Parts: sequence; C-alpha cells; structure tokens
Amino acid sequence: MRYSRIFVFFLLLSVLALSNRNAVGEEKRSALFPDLEARERFTSEVSGLLESAWKKWQDSVLIDNISVEGSYGLLMPGDMGGPVLKLSDMMNGFSRKGKSQDYIDCVKAVTGAVANGMRLWQRGYSHKNIPFPQGASCTYTMPPSSNVPVTVGSGRSYGDKIMTEKALYNYMLYRVPRYEEDVLVVFRGSAKGVSECFIKWKKSCSIIGIIASGGVAPQPAPMGTGPGPVRGARGRNGKLVGPYFNGQRMKEILVQYFRQQEG
Repeated sequence: MRYSRIFVFFLLLSVLALSNRNAVGEEKRSALFPDLEARERFTSEVSGLLESAWKKWQDSVLIDNISVEGSYGLLMPGDMGGPVLKLSDMMNGFSRKGKSQDYIDCVKAVTGAVANGMRLWQRGYSHKNIPFPQGASCTYTMPPSSNVPVTVGSGRSYGDKIMTEKALYNYMLYRVPRYEEDVLVVFRGSAKGVSECFIKWKKSCSIIGIIASGGVAPQPAPMGTGPGPVRGARGRNGKLVGPYFNGQRMKEILVQYFRQQEG
C-alpha cells in the first residue's frame, strides 16, 4: 500500500512537470512576432532581400524577338527573356544564424510568393503597342531603329493576378509554419506591401533600347509606292530601365499596417 502511494505521488509529479513543459512550449511558440519591434525587424530583413535580388534580376532581363509591323512592335509572352527572379537568389543574402526554423519558414513564404508570382508574370508578359515611328515610313527595309520607351505597366500579363495582395497572401498562408495571429498579421502586411510596390514599379520602370531592323517595305516610286510601313521587321536587345523594387517603401507600408493593427 505504501509503495502504491509513493508511485501515485511520483506519477502526479511527472504529469505536472509535463504540463508545465507544454505550457512553456506554448508560450515560446506564440512569441515569433510578439510586438511591433519584432515585426519591424522581419520587415527590414525581407524588404532588403527583395530589393537586392530584384535589382540583379531587372538588370539581367533581355527583351528579344519583337515583331515590328509599321510603327508598332509586338512583344509576346516569352519575349521578356533572361533569368527569372528565384527564391534561391533572394535567400542567398539571408543569414540563418540565431533564427528559429519557424522564422526561416516565414521568410521563405514571403520571398517564395514573390518568386512564384514574378516568374509567372515575366513569362506571361506582353505588350501590343511598343512605338517604332521609323517603321511607318521606310523603303525596301527598316534601318536599325530604337523604340520609344514605354512603361512596363502599359503592357499586361496573366501573372498580374498572381501578384495581387490576395494571391500573395494565399501563397504565404499555404506555407505558414503555424496558424497564429501574429504570424498571419505579418503575412497580410507583407502581401499588401509587395503588391503595392509591384504596382508602383510597373508604373515607373520602362522598356527601352529595343533595336529593330529588317523586314520588307515598299519600293520607292516609280517602281513602287514607297516609302511606306515596314512588315516583318524584328527587334532585340531591349532592357528594363528605371527604379527597382522599393524595399524602403515596402517597409513603410508594413510598419503603418502593423501600427494600425495594434491601434
């Protein structure tokens, strides 16, 4: 009887110890982004990763195979070549030292959403009205001529819908390390910041430097009716020039959002 009581006593102690350990564990789990300062640190880190990788990506984009008919060039899906913006490129500048796996997963969820969206956006981008005024009046063929710069936002892509706030958040949500409100707030803010900065980028970045030539234009009189519009000219070597993704602006959007949530 005595040994039974001792056994029950130690069993109760074990249960209490396990309960306390679980309580401590739950307390630690809820502290990934416990306050505004922690959220701002995350924002600074992620926006810096995006801005740095975006710059390298934008500088490496090459626009080729543009069809020029008359005074306008046609950029089709796939003509915006070069490497895509990859998750690995963004994570190259990330230091994992001293960070939990959950924190790392949150960083990868945000950067992965951008990589996925921008890959689809780049591959699906098209522009039907890139001006080549020289192509309206040529004889025999089109001499080397550059395009009039146009903003990226004046074209379109089926990937635009993947870069919306809702789509970005859904991507992050599918990869959330834990469904806790502090993490979800960070993801909602990140989706908002990325989407708004992407829209701003499209309006400020331009397609320039496409050199078009060749094709067939009317012969001059008296044998022909030229000069006239060219047909079948091709353009290549275009670039994206202008402001990059604004990491500082993204940070400002997120900080404002986080403060609104606390208020």
